[in-house]
Amino acid sequence: MASTRAVAIPDRLRAIAERLKSAYGAERVILYGSYARGEATRDSDVDLLVVAPTDEPFLTRMATVRGVIRSLRRGMAIEPLVLTPAELASHRARHNGFVESILGEGVEL
Repeated sequence: MASTRAVAIPDRLRAIAERLKSAYGAERVILYGSYARGEATRDSDVDLLVVAPTDEPFLTRMATVRGVIRSLRRGMAIEPLVLTPAELASHRARHNGFVESILGEGVEL
């Protein structure tokens, strides 16, 4: 499960998570990668796992999420991975290493 450990999370990322929850219906927003590990540099992108119920095709989801948060990005490179709750459960049941890594190192926003 995603961690709640203390990592310095920029206020902008918290605002992005709140926007995704209110405007896109995200149930969970998990920060992973260099920001979650506290290793981000000014060139780092922001990796977000967004778990949301949606009927949109996989690639369309990413475009929709980028549109929802566009005004909050302010030059920050955001790389969303959008999964439905059922897809997340399926990946976990199959012990998908990438998803397990996200959930292991990720920080819930």
